[in-house]
Amino acid sequence: MSGPVLGTVYLLHFIDADLKPAAFGHARHYTGWSVDLPARLAQHDAGRGARLTEVAREAGLSFILSRTWPGVSRTFERSLKNRGSAARYCPACGVHPKPWPDSPHWTAVLVNGCAVNLEAECRRCHERKGIFAFLGNTRRRICTQCADALDTARLVRAV
Repeated sequence: MSGPVLGTVYLLHFIDADLKPAAFGHARHYTGWSVDLPARLAQHDAGRGARLTEVAREAGLSFILSRTWPGVSRTFERSLKNRGSAARYCPACGVHPKPWPDSPHWTAVLVNGCAVNLEAECRRCHERKGIFAFLGNTRRRICTQCADALDTARLVRAV
């Protein structure tokens, strides 16, 4: 019998075009869970993530990755959402959280407690690249360069 699937709970903080805190209606944050955080953030950025982030993007808002909790189950995400008031956990709102263990799959550069640069390792070429190099390959975490090479190889074999 296996235990719960572990992933990363993350907190997104909404910002406007001037990089100032913003809200969509009453929502200033989005809390989510993912096994592959860089791919999930790429989905949010492309407007294919959660409905809240999709409509916030349509309203001209963006987001920053404000905090992560790696190695936890969806139960932890649910407990955070049930507590409400994500601002209590958000470094962009002035909270100073305890450090959390690093993830071997991705790294984030933090400025004032907010992730400003997120990188992940491509599963094929093993190079560390920015998360937007993974658009369209959200589940496999293969960079677009390697994915293009795979597609070209498939086309050559098909001919």
